[in-house]
Amino acid sequence: MILRSLIKSIAILLVTLMMCCFSIDGKSNNLDSLLRLESSLSNDTNRVKVLLTIADVYTDKDFVKTIKYSKQALRLSRLLGFEDGVLESLNNLSNTYDYIGQYSESQEANFKILTIYEDRNDIEGMNNTYNNIGIIHYYLGNYEQAIEFTEKSLQYYISEKDSNGISICYNNLANSYSDELDYDKALIFYFKALEIDESKNDLEGVSLIKGNIGEVYIEQEKYVEAFEYLISALQAAEKTNDKWQQANVFTALGDLLSRQNKPNEAINFLLQALEINEVLGAKAEMGEIYEAISKVFEQKGDYIQSLHYIKLANDINDDLFTKENSGKIAEMNALYEINEKEKEILKQEAHASLQQSQKTALIVGSLVGFLLLFIIVGISVKGNLDKRKTNQTLELQKQQIETKNRDITDSIQYAKRIQGAIFPSDKFIKKHLQDSFVLYLPKDIVAGDFYWMDIKGDHVLFAAADCTGHGVPGAMVSVVCHNALNRAVREFNLSEPAKILDKVTELVIETFEQSDANIKDGMDIALCSLNTKTNELEYSGANNSLYIIRNEELIETKSDKQPIGKFMDIKPFTNHKQSVLKEDKIYLFTDGYADQFGGEKGKKFKYKQFKELLLKNRNESMKMQLNNLTTSFNNWKGDLEQIDDVCVIGVKI
Repeated sequence: MILRSLIKSIAILLVTLMMCCFSIDGKSNNLDSLLRLESSLSNDTNRVKVLLTIADVYTDKDFVKTIKYSKQALRLSRLLGFEDGVLESLNNLSNTYDYIGQYSESQEANFKILTIYEDRNDIEGMNNTYNNIGIIHYYLGNYEQAIEFTEKSLQYYISEKDSNGISICYNNLANSYSDELDYDKALIFYFKALEIDESKNDLEGVSLIKGNIGEVYIEQEKYVEAFEYLISALQAAEKTNDKWQQANVFTALGDLLSRQNKPNEAINFLLQALEINEVLGAKAEMGEIYEAISKVFEQKGDYIQSLHYIKLANDINDDLFTKENSGKIAEMNALYEINEKEKEILKQEAHASLQQSQKTALIVGSLVGFLLLFIIVGISVKGNLDKRKTNQTLELQKQQIETKNRDITDSIQYAKRIQGAIFPSDKFIKKHLQDSFVLYLPKDIVAGDFYWMDIKGDHVLFAAADCTGHGVPGAMVSVVCHNALNRAVREFNLSEPAKILDKVTELVIETFEQSDANIKDGMDIALCSLNTKTNELEYSGANNSLYIIRNEELIETKSDKQPIGKFMDIKPFTNHKQSVLKEDKIYLFTDGYADQFGGEKGKKFKYKQFKELLLKNRNESMKMQLNNLTTSFNNWKGDLEQIDDVCVIGVKI
């Protein structure tokens, strides 16, 4: 007992001396000292702080290790009930996942952070987190949610008279509206942010926002105003010597002048942007500029120079693609290793504790060393026996899991046949909408998306619907919503789309309220009724728009911004009526196509590109349009995972 107390006292003394020699509250480049200190500490709040310091040191250097040590700190903080440690660990994870583009993981951490601030009633922390959540929603292309959370944060900053926070929120709102192609709203918020930054003489902010305004004016084809704001943005960037922003403005000016058919001036600005990015080593931007220069030379008819610059662009893009893939492979391997090693953390900690005991035992004599050696051998033998027993158990569990997986897969395959049986057949669709197509690509075996069709007198009713979730949960909701559509038309004798959606909302809520569970599932839908005799088209939508292509123009009829199902402020759906002409093409769709990640940079396809694709194929037959849409989707997705169900309906009048 005396010897054990002596060993413990010596160990505590050594740790205390190390803590005194190294501050755990700040950064340090001495990683070896940090790692040695961490391995010597017991499971307490000091160890959490050291783990967080190590994670902090790796920030911007090795994000995989930042994640690794932040996760260790998070696990230990939860074990200890150390809430400040949990909060800092989650902040590290949120920021790091954001940095590497793993936005879903970042958002998950943000919502956990928000819960802590809500429990503490920390108003400032809550609203800062709202802003972060809004930014991640923007990156994910969820603009409605981005706007919702940013506006929450904005109200707080306004109440606190925090001009910097207000300006940031205005700019974030403008970015979301701009990406949604709502340029008028985007400009309103850009100008509000600009007014604040000008009043503070914040030249960096002024340059950024004026550049954004200029780019919006380019999209609106207001070239005089665009040039004025871009030049003003350039002047502000030059005053602050912000080379990155200067390059951005030069690139925008090149785009503007190219659109004005001024290729020589466009090339001049693009070359200036290229020169800056070469110095900065911004290869991705260099590749984009090479492509822009190639297009301008093509515009001039100088195909030799155009070919030269497109080759330079391809060389850079190929190089970046290779490095990006190598980095992703290394990242995945490292993350896999982290997850596997986390399962062995307790064993590692026990081993580290033994190592520390051995070191301290040397101080009090060789007797303790022999004792520790005996303990290690005993643990090793026991470990081997435990490992053999564990392996036998795991093999049995593996066989059981494989059997269960086969049973589950067989059940889901059968569910697919059941779900397919409720869909309108190809023969039924072609009978009533002869020149049409349905593009249907479930993410999993069964889906939350579905297409629906019924006949009511001279009216052909058809819809593309997206139920909450995908896979089995989404499919279950789709059966409820599909049944509600049938009942609204057949049982309640409705044919007007808006009234059908009102009734479907009522039926879906009624179905889910029969359960004690608080189910908030529902669907987004675009529903049309086409009178085949008069060619009158009626439409109503829940979050899903209607596109009509007439000649060379795409006409969008926007939906009501509410889902089918429980909603805070349910209003009657709007019924839109219009006459359609011969050769008009009607398109209904869910969000899966536009939301798919892919392309060279792994970004969302987005609705703007979706519209351009429909316009590009407008003169093709509906069968060829189906083929082209499918091919474009698969090419865009590439080797990435499909993230959602896809449903697109096309009808030619």
